[in-house]
Amino acid sequence: MISSHLLGVSNNTIPIVSCADDNYAAPLNVMFVSLLENSANPERIHFFVIDGGISEQKKAILTQDIEKRYSQITFIDIDKDRCDCFPTSDYISSAAYHRILIPDFLDQKIEKVIYLDCDIIVKKDIIFLWEVDLQEYPLAAVENISNSTYKTSRLKQSDFFNSGVMLLNLKKWRDENISKQVLTFIVENPELICSYDQCALNGVFKGNWKRLPFTWNMQSGLYRNTKQVNRLIKVQTARAIWDPAVIHYMGWSKPWMDPCYHPLEGEFNRYKEACGFMDIAIIRNIPSAAKKRTKIYTYFALMKKRLRKSLWQYRYQKRGHKLYQVSTKTITNNNKTTL
Repeated sequence: MISSHLLGVSNNTIPIVSCADDNYAAPLNVMFVSLLENSANPERIHFFVIDGGISEQKKAILTQDIEKRYSQITFIDIDKDRCDCFPTSDYISSAAYHRILIPDFLDQKIEKVIYLDCDIIVKKDIIFLWEVDLQEYPLAAVENISNSTYKTSRLKQSDFFNSGVMLLNLKKWRDENISKQVLTFIVENPELICSYDQCALNGVFKGNWKRLPFTWNMQSGLYRNTKQVNRLIKVQTARAIWDPAVIHYMGWSKPWMDPCYHPLEGEFNRYKEACGFMDIAIIRNIPSAAKKRTKIYTYFALMKKRLRKSLWQYRYQKRGHKLYQVSTKTITNNNKTTL
């Protein structure tokens, strides 16, 4: 590892790791800004971005937004072809697999990190997640809320975690060569994989991970009235819905799309307007992917999504939540500016 990966890193540092290519640099920036805006000690945060091909212009915007909030950022250059052989989708690129290799990309002295996906907004101080005691677990995460993903893996629902938010024990990963185990699992068990690297991680750990409260990864699935949701502890799911620490915009309907079916899409815009990408068209190639995705839904299914969004927004407002609205200035700028 090169020494720059340790610049500014001390025992007091909270390392945050994310992966992004050029398309997802703007959502990544919005997520970072949300985290820092809600941190009591932003100077403790050091962001490590596994660079899947981010342009120098976008790196400059990211760096400026991070440094003016008294934090630091390091971009890690990698072999971008290393994970190209693994399957992808409209909204999941090969960059998603880079999180499997985090222990290889960081210096050996960094033994614990928080990993965060790009399609996330952080609403609470990240230090509370950092201070979770991992004990001997390889990672801490939140149960994945899905009607079917866990079935493909042949694991119990309660044993299948979502990999969008993880507290990682890098020492254990290195000691047990877990990254190699996960990559091998992808190649040898294609029939057990439907959500790519997430299925592979679960296939290796098989329920051996520390459970975090749902508030640390409030997933869209919690809004649905399903058996998977109804079996959960109501107090925990209620706290996640009404007072989330992390909002995770799972699936293909993202807050930078139009339309977006998430009731809290405005929280993304709240922090988007506070960062350097506020007047930049977020991701140029996502709209075509979104159109392809919506074609598989019937008119009735899309109407159901709209109604569910409206219902939950009404519930939020009734409980006193002020849902954020996009400003006219931002809408005008987004229609004019691209990158």
